[in-house]
Amino acid sequence: MTVGSEAIKLLQKGDEKQGVIDTQREMQKGYIDDLIKCAKRYKDWTELFYICVQTRRERLLSNVVRNQFYGRLTRPTPEYDLALYSYDPKTENLKFEWVVPDKETVEQIVAMDKLGIVDPEIDPDLWKYCLQFHSRTLR
Repeated sequence: MTVGSEAIKLLQKGDEKQGVIDTQREMQKGYIDDLIKCAKRYKDWTELFYICVQTRRERLLSNVVRNQFYGRLTRPTPEYDLALYSYDPKTENLKFEWVVPDKETVEQIVAMDKLGIVDPEIDPDLWKYCLQFHSRTLR
């Protein structure tokens, strides 16, 4: 069974929509394992490097989201749908740096912040990353 066939089955059910929390739980399955696998792919790199996790939505299947894991020697510029980790191969220390969600989420958090609205459901760190990204101070 492929991701595409499963996605089509879900879309055909019609009004049964997968919630954001359910989507997030599904995405987290294997996430840490994929981070570690990505770090091990670059076994020839001996200095600290970065692992990027780019989240991509499938164009034809709106309910399919994929994470692409890849390494970089240089720290990337923040962009939408990107999470950044640093990895030190000498100590095998994997450190979360920041995350920038999709454009709509960033815009929603910025708008709420301007209105003085605080949503206790949104992680304070995510809130901070969105505001820093919007003001171009996230590094």
